[in-house]
Amino acid sequence: MRRILNILLLATVLLAASCERRPLMELSNTHYVRVYVDETIKNVTTGFYNEDYVKPLYKSPDIMRIMLADPQTGQIRAERFLRNKGKDDKGLYYDGYIIADPGEYTLLAYNFDTETTIISNQNNHKNAYAYTDGIASHLKTKIPSRATKSPSGTPEQIVYDPDHLFAANCGRVHVPYADYVDTLSTPEGEYFHAESIVKSYFLQVRVKGMQYATSSIGLLTGMSGSARLHTGQMDQDNNVTVYFEMLPGESPATGMTRAGTDEAIIYTTFGTFGKLPDAENELEITFDFLTVYGKAHSETFNITDLFSTPEAIDHQWLLIDHVIEIPEPPKIEGGSGGFKPSVDEWEDVKTDILI
Repeated sequence: MRRILNILLLATVLLAASCERRPLMELSNTHYVRVYVDETIKNVTTGFYNEDYVKPLYKSPDIMRIMLADPQTGQIRAERFLRNKGKDDKGLYYDGYIIADPGEYTLLAYNFDTETTIISNQNNHKNAYAYTDGIASHLKTKIPSRATKSPSGTPEQIVYDPDHLFAANCGRVHVPYADYVDTLSTPEGEYFHAESIVKSYFLQVRVKGMQYATSSIGLLTGMSGSARLHTGQMDQDNNVTVYFEMLPGESPATGMTRAGTDEAIIYTTFGTFGKLPDAENELEITFDFLTVYGKAHSETFNITDLFSTPEAIDHQWLLIDHVIEIPEPPKIEGGSGGFKPSVDEWEDVKTDILI
C-alpha cells in the first residue's frame, strides 16, 4: 500500500513540475503588409519632350523586398519578398505577409529586379546603398576623348546610368502583440509608399554632318554614383561620369530636319542619382562620334547653368542650344572626290553654353 502511495505522490510532483501557465490563445506573429509604387516618372512614363521620339523601356517591378530592421543597429530582423501585384484607385501595389516578433522596427522596401542598379550592404537598413558598375572595357574603345586621360587629369570613373529603384522607408513601425493577423502601417496609419531614388533627364543637341557619323555617345561629369536606400539621398562624395548612347532624331537622311535646315538632332534619356551640389563643381558633357571615314570627333560643353533653367527644373529637360559640326570626309589625294578610309587623330572641341 505504501509503495502505491509513493508512486502516486511522485507522479503528482512530476506533473506539478511540468505544468506552466499558458494563455488561452497563442499570439500571432504574422502581419499583412502592402507597398504602393509611384510609377509617375518624368521622361519615362510621363512628361515627354517629344511624343514622337523613342521612349525609354519601362517595366513594373516583379518583386518587392520588404525588411524590418533593428532601429539602433540597422540589422535585419525579418524580411519577405512580395510577388503578389494588385491595382486600385491609389495605383500599383505589392502585398503579402511577413513574420515578425512584437517590437519597434524601421522598415525598408525596394524592388529586387533592377538591371544596372546594384544594391550593396543589403542586410543592413542604415548601410544599404545603390550604385552602378563601371562600363565594360569594349565600350571604352568607343570613347576617343578618354583615350589618353580624363579631362581633369585624374582617374575618372565612367559608369552606366542607373535604372529606376523604388524604395519605401519608414523610421518607426510598431509591431504589436495580437491574437490575429494585423496590418503593418506608418505612424499615420497608412500603407507604405515607394518612390524612385533615380531621376531621368531628357537631353538633346543639334548636329551638322550627322550623315558622316556611325555612332555617338555622351559622357556627363559631376554626377553622383550612389544613393542611400534608407534616405533616398545621393552620396555627395562619389563623383562619377555617366555614360549613355545617343539616338538619332530629325535628320536630313529621313527628310525631317530642324526648320528646313541640314541640322540633325540626337537625343537620349538617362538616369542619375543626382548632380553634385558643390558650387564649384562644373558639369561637362562630352559627345564622341565615330565617323564613316575613320576619324573620331569630340566636343565638350559646360552645362552647369543648363541645370538651372526652367526646362531642367520643371521637366528635367536638358536642351543644348548649340550645333555640333562634324567635318566632311577628306578628299582622296589626286582630286577625284570621295574619301580615303583611315584612322586619324580626333578633334576635341570645348564650348561653353551661354544661358
